Amino acid sequence: MAYKEISSTAKSILTLINNAHELIVISNKRKEASDVIRALKAYAKEKNYPIPNDKIDNFLANLLDCRPNTLSYLLTDIAQTVLKDK
Repeated sequence: MAYKEISSTAKSILTLINNAHELIVISNKRKEASDVIRALKAYAKEKNYPIPNDKIDNFLANLLDCRPNTLSYLLTDIAQTVLKDK
């Protein structure tokens, strides 16, 4: 199977997701992770890149109450969706 190259916009979005993940799992800085995800939404909107807004809103709604493992799963799910839509 041939793989397509990931766009620079998708790479940037995945980098932001990874940054949010590290802020949560390594540093336990949930407020900062929220800021990163909100920046991700603004960036994707500016670039007209389709992102799963429902999954992102779900992540933000659960950010303060969920365990890091659950949040990690939610971010992984968002990243997989971004890769599918590349």
